[in-house]
Amino acid sequence: MTLPVHTGDVPGVLHTLHDRLARLRTLRHSDVRRFSAQVRSVLVVASSSRGGSSMVTEILRASRALVHLQAEINPFLRLAGLGFADSGTGSDRLDASHATALTSAARELLDEELARDAGTAADLPDPEQFSLDVAWRLAVQWPELPLSPLAVADRVRHLLLRDTPSWDPAVVTMTVLRELHRQGVPVSPWYYDLPRELLRREGFGSPSPCAPGRLLVEEPPFVLARPWRRASPADLRDKTLVIKTPSNAYRLDFLRAFFPNARLRVLHLTRNPAAAVNGLYDGWLHNGFHAHRMTAPLAIADYVEQCPDNRWWWKFDLPPGWQHYTGAPLPRVCAFQWRSSHQAVLDDLDRTRTDSLTLHFEDLISGPDRRVTSFERLCDWLGIPLDGEFRHAVHHGIAPVVATARPRAGRWQDRADLIGRSLDTATLQVADRLGYADTGDWI
Repeated sequence: MTLPVHTGDVPGVLHTLHDRLARLRTLRHSDVRRFSAQVRSVLVVASSSRGGSSMVTEILRASRALVHLQAEINPFLRLAGLGFADSGTGSDRLDASHATALTSAARELLDEELARDAGTAADLPDPEQFSLDVAWRLAVQWPELPLSPLAVADRVRHLLLRDTPSWDPAVVTMTVLRELHRQGVPVSPWYYDLPRELLRREGFGSPSPCAPGRLLVEEPPFVLARPWRRASPADLRDKTLVIKTPSNAYRLDFLRAFFPNARLRVLHLTRNPAAAVNGLYDGWLHNGFHAHRMTAPLAIADYVEQCPDNRWWWKFDLPPGWQHYTGAPLPRVCAFQWRSSHQAVLDDLDRTRTDSLTLHFEDLISGPDRRVTSFERLCDWLGIPLDGEFRHAVHHGIAPVVATARPRAGRWQDRADLIGRSLDTATLQVADRLGYADTGDWI
């Protein structure tokens, strides 16, 4: 069976995508209605980009005592008209008025998509549901190549039941991408969180520094659909929903208003500015993390020279005030992103006195003892057990998640002079508030 592909112009792509996803929604069942009103407890993992939130959230996904999204919330917000350029804020910021002003159609769409994504990892996957989830992911990852989602789901189901001896998300994704590649469909596995050694062995050439398309709903590196159990109304009543996206540092008031019946808590995950800026710098030079297509070209030195198309793409979160950094050196842009996200979280917590817990990412990567102690604090605070697969992940760690380079303590010191020049007084003042006054302790 071939996988039909249709192409279209950018102005009509989003409309076509909505139509295709609406057809998928009729098949991707969920027994939750009015999702946002059903949720009783929300945990926002608030951090800067490249601050370790992907690793922490992936470890938390091993807990069956929590409810999780399979990835970030950004694609759902964009589908509901709450992304950059549509929200009217000129940045990633959303406030309570954006929740209260949602049209009934936009709220219904956001509720339905979140209800179909929220859940926990499944031990015994459902071939029907998993196939539809893979088709949904491919549709939002490649909106300009509107693959027929039902045909994709049929093919994935066939692969799972007959050709693929594994439910491993990487195996399934690679099998589908390999088939599309053979058909000449311009999808590239380099935009997924897959082992690069594997892609080179498979003969997929080299990664491109350019964005995977002119319109992005999900940001690369793309997510691999995984076997999943949908959350029930009882889950939403009795368990905490975990939401992780660095841009949520600018959306805490929106999330409070969107989940009107929920207790919202904030896990403030910090990382010293040198290490985070180094990670951001790597990410801007990576072939992923394209987040926002700009209407005026960027002139960020060290970045736009990589690929002519890069001048139209801002990577990672888009803080208020970004307009002053469109021509700044890349390390200064990265320091601005780190400083802005943590300043926004600190200001919100000071204003609202929201229940919060601060964890230092350094404690999570400095050996199992400090990692276990940190997660024990987190579990006590949330009132959940540290058991089963969750306990194993905490005690033994997990494989790197969306890493731009092999993790190594103090890796930022290879660029110490470059990064040091970007850490201005305002950035160091935020570092001091977060407990990073002594640069000798930065790892």
